[in-house]
Amino acid sequence: MLARLGQTRIDRDSAEERLQQLQNQQQQAQWQQQKLQEKQQERQAALEKLEVDLAAQSAELPETMPEMPSVEGETPSVESLAAQLDQLQKEIRNGQKRLEAMEPVNMLALEEYDRTQARLEELTNKLTTLAEERTELLLRIETFTTLRFQAFMAAFTAVNGNFETIFATLSEGDGFLQLDDPEDPFNGGLNLVAHPKGKPVQRLSSMSGGEKSLTALSFIFALQRYRPSPFYAFDEVDMFLDGANVERLSRMIKQQAEQAQFLVVSLRRPMIESADRTIGVTQARGAHTQVLGIKL
Repeated sequence: MLARLGQTRIDRDSAEERLQQLQNQQQQAQWQQQKLQEKQQERQAALEKLEVDLAAQSAELPETMPEMPSVEGETPSVESLAAQLDQLQKEIRNGQKRLEAMEPVNMLALEEYDRTQARLEELTNKLTTLAEERTELLLRIETFTTLRFQAFMAAFTAVNGNFETIFATLSEGDGFLQLDDPEDPFNGGLNLVAHPKGKPVQRLSSMSGGEKSLTALSFIFALQRYRPSPFYAFDEVDMFLDGANVERLSRMIKQQAEQAQFLVVSLRRPMIESADRTIGVTQARGAHTQVLGIKL
């Protein structure tokens, strides 16, 4: 179960990292799109201004060329010709000034506009794709979170039922498992609440050594009944128990041994007598130990 939870955390972290990368790409695409739109708006405004200036200057130009005075019948005077020449030169200078005011004119503005528009469409398509991928990832994460919650609550309910039954058998009391945050069990811890026979309800931290042993063993047996392992090793778990509780524990281990193999280190007579095979270690003469085995 721990391996599955570890793999689940790895999958979740990978999904969150992928989501963060997609969000960064989306933000970068939005920034580029905004920059291109601003540049496009600036060029469009400049083009409109040039069109307005051109229309205004075109309105100031004379519609027809100035007419030269007729030379039939009389010869124009020098003063009249000089005045006409000055007027023409003045109009020429005004026209040159108006032409200079229109500079610089970017003749490639339309081509740049087309390229910018194509780039904007490309970025828009990429942004749409990223948004769709982000939505799909969020849906997968939501589905994964829901399945994880359902699997955990199913396991918790089953283990809690086993714990209540086994604790009542070992201690003749009642106990149950309690979540710190039932709405979000992954955000809190798990408490073992026990009520030994003849004593008030207690948490594990306030119990005696024997009560802690029975409560912890009840939890281990509850996990075994939900998902048994092939092998269990107990090292003097009956150390703090009295004779009656050792007998109850030995019967429970013998019952659970039908599903798995138990190796129990113990010095208590009821535990040794209930074993299928007993191996004794004693100090022989000298500095070495001797192993003795008997089958009961």
